[in-house]
Amino acid sequence: MVGLLLEHRPLFAAGSSSSSSSSSSSSSSSLAHVLQPVFLLAWAWMSTVMMVSVLALCSWHRRRMQRRREAADLAAAIQLSINDHIVSIPPGILPAPPVRLESLHSSRGGRVSPAGIEVPNIKSIEDLKDHLSIGSIFRMKRDWLRRELSKGRDGGKAEPSLPRSERRLLQIVVRRDHVFQDSYLQFASISDDDLRNPLSVHFVGEVGRDDGGVTRDWYSVLSKEIFNPQYALFTLSAADDYTFQIKQNSGVNPDHLDFFQFIGTIVGKALLDGCLLDAHFTRLVYKRILDKPVTYHDMASVDVQFYKSLCWLLENKLEGMDLSLTFSVDKENFGAYEEVELKEKGKEMVVTEQNKREYVDLLASWRLKESVEPQFQALRTGLARVVDPILLQHFDENELEWLIGGLPTIDTADWRKNTVYKAGYSDTSECHVIRWFWQLIESWDQEMRARLLQFVTGTSKVPFPEGFKGLRGSEGLRSFHIVRVSDSTRLPQAHTCFNELILPDYDTYEELHNNLTTAIFETGNQFQLR
Repeated sequence: MVGLLLEHRPLFAAGSSSSSSSSSSSSSSSLAHVLQPVFLLAWAWMSTVMMVSVLALCSWHRRRMQRRREAADLAAAIQLSINDHIVSIPPGILPAPPVRLESLHSSRGGRVSPAGIEVPNIKSIEDLKDHLSIGSIFRMKRDWLRRELSKGRDGGKAEPSLPRSERRLLQIVVRRDHVFQDSYLQFASISDDDLRNPLSVHFVGEVGRDDGGVTRDWYSVLSKEIFNPQYALFTLSAADDYTFQIKQNSGVNPDHLDFFQFIGTIVGKALLDGCLLDAHFTRLVYKRILDKPVTYHDMASVDVQFYKSLCWLLENKLEGMDLSLTFSVDKENFGAYEEVELKEKGKEMVVTEQNKREYVDLLASWRLKESVEPQFQALRTGLARVVDPILLQHFDENELEWLIGGLPTIDTADWRKNTVYKAGYSDTSECHVIRWFWQLIESWDQEMRARLLQFVTGTSKVPFPEGFKGLRGSEGLRSFHIVRVSDSTRLPQAHTCFNELILPDYDTYEELHNNLTTAIFETGNQFQLR
């Protein structure tokens, strides 16, 4: 029996080995079956990535070749113009160089020119705010900025630049009907240091020597062209049809960020050259250029209906309402939605009567910044090539509008003629508040009038040539309105969507003057402020 068992043991071992081998083969086959779709998915993913990369590279190459062709066409046009002896810019024709002041300090911290005229520095100007008119302060700050820019991009804090009289001309030759593209192509190859050179502009096919007038014409034509719809960079404000805001989906233009950087460079160059741009932006644009905080009122120029919803939320009691709102927002990304928290643990924080103002401010800030932040970053980058942003921090958004586009000439007679009164006000001798109001406006300089117009309508620009008759609001033509409220303890308010000044029925001229001035400078169009 033992012998029999011993004889069969090898057979048992052999059978076990065969079974193990079969099991191993089956396991390998199963593993290969599982890994095969993984390899297929990986191969498909790598193929897709490679295809997208190749398409992107081809698109970039096409745009680059197109730019080269445009540059070649422009070079040919310039050469043809030069060969025809159209361009004639004698090297001695230069704008008068700015006076460089010696750093002699007076007892008040200002500078003294060789003629003995004191030129205050920015600290001295700030100290004079309570003693001089708005117009005087603005002009002093503007002159201070030009003096600082004459020393260098950063006001001479780093290595100073050569005087403009010693710098070579920065010659720009453009075709009038291609002024944006031609200017963009030429500025793309100019170094930051050369941007400080004095400009000399020539329009191809036009006989003329640039003694300053052609450069100003170029700035005017170019600044209008940046709003050309074909570039998809800007769109009309939601509040009117003569001020512009950055287009949220400007990315449909593959070169939009390069174009925004170019526009920022042009703004800085215009500030350096002391030239004005025929550009009318919303107040939000100027605030974002300065990187200043925004409020929910800035939404009025972007999305009127959304702005009205925010106002409704603030003006109504939320007790007993189930709005299902939390401190979060849904962000769309190519058809997919992602929930973004407006603050830490915002998904768990319900909006209530007590925290609704914080919610409105956070939501408006996210909406106004998130959607167009890359465009504003590019704009500020271009501006910083010429002007150090630190130098602009001494100006607010209203003053920046004047620096870039110039002060408007406000005709008070036209303003008064085209003003509508509501809720009991009228332009009669019996209505003392309206009589005092126009008396106050007449006593103000142009800068202060512009401040009031900015406070009520969002911009100091008046439509040309219609004047105040052509003022527009969010729903079309909308005259300047003055609306009466009986509570004289509150400050005046403004509804910029409707060009409305909410003016309390004050008892004295002094009350009207003090409260209106306070509202213009301190409230920032805040509703419910008393």
